[in-house]
Amino acid sequence: MRFLRFFTRHKQLFISILCVFISIINIQHTKSQIINTDQAPASIQWRQISTTNFQLIYPSSFESSASLLAQQIDQMIVFSKAQLASKPRKISIILHENNIEQNGFAQLAPRKVEAFSTPGPASDNVAWLPNLVQHELRHVAQFDKLTGKIKGPFFEQLALALYGLHLPAWYFEGDAVSIETEYSTGGRGRSSTFLMPLRTNILSGRDYSFSKNILGSFKDLTPSYYATGYSMNTYLTNAFGYAVKEQIMEDMRRHLVRPFTFNRALKKATELRARKLYLATMDSLKSQWKKEEIGEEPTLLLARKSRYPTHDYLPQSNTSGALFTLVSSPEFIPEIRKTNNGKEEILVKIGYQLTPYFHVNDQFLVWDELRKDARYGKQTYNIIRILDLKTGKTTDLSKNSRFYSPIISANSEKVYAVHVDENNVSSLFYIDRFTKKQEKIIEFPDQILIQQPSLRADGRALTAIAIGPKGTNILEIDLETKQWKALFPWKNQEYQRPIYYGNDLVFKAQFGNIDNLFRYATAENKLYKITDAAFGAFYPSTDSSGKILYNDYQFDGYKAAVLDKIGAVGTPISPDFEAKPTLDRNINSLPEAFPDTAAQVFSSKKYSTWSDFFNFHSLSLSSNNFESFDNYRPGIFWLANDLLNTSQLKLGYEYDLEIEKSSYSAELIYQKYYPKFTLAYTNRGQIDYARKANTQDEYLKFDFREHVYTLDMAIPMSIYRGKTNYSYGLNIGTSYQKRYDLSLSSLQGFIDEIAFPLNYQVYFNRNQRRSQMDLIPKWGQNINILYRHVPFEKALEGTLFAVRTNFYFPGFFRNHGFQARLSYQHKDGRYMASNDIPMVSGFAHFDSPKVENTLLMNYRFPIAYPDWSVGNLAYIKRFHGYFFADYQNLQDSNGAPVSFGLGLSADFNMFKYVLPDFGVGAKLTYINHPSAQGDLVPSFSLSYTY
Repeated sequence: MRFLRFFTRHKQLFISILCVFISIINIQHTKSQIINTDQAPASIQWRQISTTNFQLIYPSSFESSASLLAQQIDQMIVFSKAQLASKPRKISIILHENNIEQNGFAQLAPRKVEAFSTPGPASDNVAWLPNLVQHELRHVAQFDKLTGKIKGPFFEQLALALYGLHLPAWYFEGDAVSIETEYSTGGRGRSSTFLMPLRTNILSGRDYSFSKNILGSFKDLTPSYYATGYSMNTYLTNAFGYAVKEQIMEDMRRHLVRPFTFNRALKKATELRARKLYLATMDSLKSQWKKEEIGEEPTLLLARKSRYPTHDYLPQSNTSGALFTLVSSPEFIPEIRKTNNGKEEILVKIGYQLTPYFHVNDQFLVWDELRKDARYGKQTYNIIRILDLKTGKTTDLSKNSRFYSPIISANSEKVYAVHVDENNVSSLFYIDRFTKKQEKIIEFPDQILIQQPSLRADGRALTAIAIGPKGTNILEIDLETKQWKALFPWKNQEYQRPIYYGNDLVFKAQFGNIDNLFRYATAENKLYKITDAAFGAFYPSTDSSGKILYNDYQFDGYKAAVLDKIGAVGTPISPDFEAKPTLDRNINSLPEAFPDTAAQVFSSKKYSTWSDFFNFHSLSLSSNNFESFDNYRPGIFWLANDLLNTSQLKLGYEYDLEIEKSSYSAELIYQKYYPKFTLAYTNRGQIDYARKANTQDEYLKFDFREHVYTLDMAIPMSIYRGKTNYSYGLNIGTSYQKRYDLSLSSLQGFIDEIAFPLNYQVYFNRNQRRSQMDLIPKWGQNINILYRHVPFEKALEGTLFAVRTNFYFPGFFRNHGFQARLSYQHKDGRYMASNDIPMVSGFAHFDSPKVENTLLMNYRFPIAYPDWSVGNLAYIKRFHGYFFADYQNLQDSNGAPVSFGLGLSADFNMFKYVLPDFGVGAKLTYINHPSAQGDLVPSFSLSYTY
């Protein structure tokens, strides 16, 4: 009771200490999970531009585009520090043009920004790369404002931990979105699509909690913490002015060790805490949006009843009258379906896509899919796939390519697609369906990117979105003359999927604050509004009867809808092509253009990763970055990483409390080339026991020190192939041990040298891609083979051979699954005490003979998706359970498991942190072995993932 009273009185202190502890753990694990630590191909030749304010590192193939970007970065840095009253220190910016996924991140430990610079197929209102860099530089300014005095070479991890602990993700991302909006002509703050999920939920009566709107849900569609955070940020600045940002950050900077310092700084500046700010923001948005007229009810094509949100993307038809949609749900992986006369058929389950997409004609269906290099995670591709509707056969039309948004001609001879090369030059290509020959039609100048092309019925012209330095537009391209023209003024409108409707064009735009479909009458040069969606209308296409199929967004997904010929006439409008900020009332005009730096020339030179080999940045208290707490030993380690993730260096000391011995270590990981090499040295103290002469159970304790040298080589490979993910690889390792300072000099038979034992591992995994709600893959086959021996030792002998397998099967209901793990081992000599296969549950609680094989079986199933908030402590997203039965030495088991039982788990977030996702579990094991018959063994687990 005294402890409970003490805890209640000082609960903020307890929670703060726990927060710090978890944040340090998280940041360590984050560095290897959230932040992309993959490598780019070793063949890339890197260049750099270095100035007083920044270092820009990029592939040599990106030279001209990097030079253009460099001319803007100084001004971006000025913009990034706006309202923070601080100047960011020099920052390294790495551009990964070989990775075509649209992403970027800023980090400490080591300090840098990484940007995946290739623009993708998703529509936007501003050029991709400058806006991305502006966003990430804002995070750098946040780092430097809050923890800028805590620097390398010793404390960058601490700085990042304090930043992640104190500044909520919704705030720092919302703030960065506000900067990208304020200091560009576009940005997500000018996009009605960005806030559409939040607006839809509010106006549909789905008033979700603060926790749910920032942490998400399995069972409902929620806005991202980016959108929620931007809304709250703009409420702050609308009510208190931009100066409030500096007030909050400065107060936090002065009180970095204060518990709940963000909420305290927020309350001091505004009289609001985070939850009250959220409620005030939602009330303000509700009041604003309810004044707007709600649009008309759409005519839906599918009467789909689903327990969970389901999207029917990109409704299309052909002359058969069938409806084709790309169906996505948290319950299953995306699949393209055909609906005809009320009967629905799954045509193909597709792989990862940058954005949902496909195109169909009478004979074929084409789409694009993401691919990656087997070894280098930062080398990705986008390929074109085609499905024969008659035979059901799927073929790849391209390999290791950078094509987007394919469309197939009416006669099925050509597939047109957008291509973006490694210098961000955009072109229109066609691929011959029969020969797979690729031919460039038009290369677009002046940094103009085209997106989402669509063919005219006669095949002689094509329309597409264009994004460039001057803004956005819709182009019409003559395929015969290879000439093109812009149809509208170059502004910041966010267009999407223009299609031909006879000689007119139909497309999505946001003339007003809601996404709708519009018709451009080319003969009249007039625009007509043809939908009046309540929340948003997208992805138009036409059928053979002249109707327009499209998506209508609702609180439970993108729904397939139809507009008849009369509706397609529409209402004439006089559009304003300049999109205004949706929420920020302080932005009254577009920002000033970047200074004219055409005459400014930056010199570039070769960049080598060896120049940052000794880039020490942090001290850590854990040898494994807190990825495991098993047998934790206090210590201190000095860490270095080069900027391209090709080398890691660790020097350290730790103390083993159990045996009261110290160790010193040095480790180098080098992973630039196909094999990854790990070279390590440890000097450590050890203890052991020797039996006294002429006795059976009397032992003497002795100690010694040893030098241990290890060398490991790994070739890890992983690829995507449609709905299936593969991983495979080879690991080889050896070591050398030399022992000295033996405390028992009279000891006979002591082995003071173990020279080069060899370990081999080969594995192959094939698993179906998991949906959001899947607990395990629906289908999977995994095999892992290990072999250990001591070929160079005369005094020692022994071998160990092990095979571990893991199979997945569908369960009785959706998102249920069976798992079976069958393993075998044979061992002798020095390996007799080792087990290299998974043991049965409760293994430590009964007397076990030599284990030769095990079979571990379980059935996993979801129970509920409650979305419960437990105060500020936790937010529970899912409960799930499992039954299990474990067998050991099958040849002797008589069909009876050695142990069996059940388990219950919960997935949750803590303290409103977006990441990590925690899992807590309880397991009850019944021992069925004669040495402990009937014993019940409870166990508990806590895990976290990113």
